[in-house]
Amino acid sequence: MSDRFVFQASKEDVKNLFQVTSARDDVFDSNFNITPGTLIPAIYQENGERQIHQFVWGLIPKGAEEEKEGRENFEVAIENLKENEHLTECLAQRRCLIPAKGFYKWKTTKKKSTPFFIRLLSNELTAIAGIYSIWKSSTGRDVYSCAMLTTIANALVQPVDERMPILLHPDDHEKWLADNEIVPSNLQQFRKSYSITDLAVNRVSEEVNNPDNNSPELIQPIPK
Repeated sequence: MSDRFVFQASKEDVKNLFQVTSARDDVFDSNFNITPGTLIPAIYQENGERQIHQFVWGLIPKGAEEEKEGRENFEVAIENLKENEHLTECLAQRRCLIPAKGFYKWKTTKKKSTPFFIRLLSNELTAIAGIYSIWKSSTGRDVYSCAMLTTIANALVQPVDERMPILLHPDDHEKWLADNEIVPSNLQQFRKSYSITDLAVNRVSEEVNNPDNNSPELIQPIPK
């Protein structure tokens, strides 16, 4: 599972990569230990225009009575999309980009669970493929929530975990956000945006295991 990731970028970094900005500075606050249920920046397209907004990380199901019902839906395996009508509808009509510096994975053995941080080798900001929904609260407030899409891990990540988020190359951003519908069978083109030579996998401090810890030191590599 990819139940933690990192957002670290300036407003200028986001504008340069995604051609979008916001007057709200808190949208760009760094977070080195993002957990499900957290508000995260997400880029989406509405009325033909790109927007950046804070979404709840955890897709709220259709017909949910409470916002917290989405907390377990922070990631969706692309193989399972076609089994759920709501997820298929989100893929077809409501896709987003989740900006990330990288994501954490834990290699689990009988003795312990060791955290690793996976990022672009260039150390640049990237985008995770996401889907989102708009849920109406009991007070009439529109709550935007999202989930990241995952696929089978590549050869570099496989020794740590069997799955990983879909990382989208900048050339695919426009296609992902476009108004045309995407069905599960069309996802193959987005699954291999980066090769294993584009990524780095580094062991990091077990301090990341505590969700209360949030500092740049969490993503610093630990020598083998």
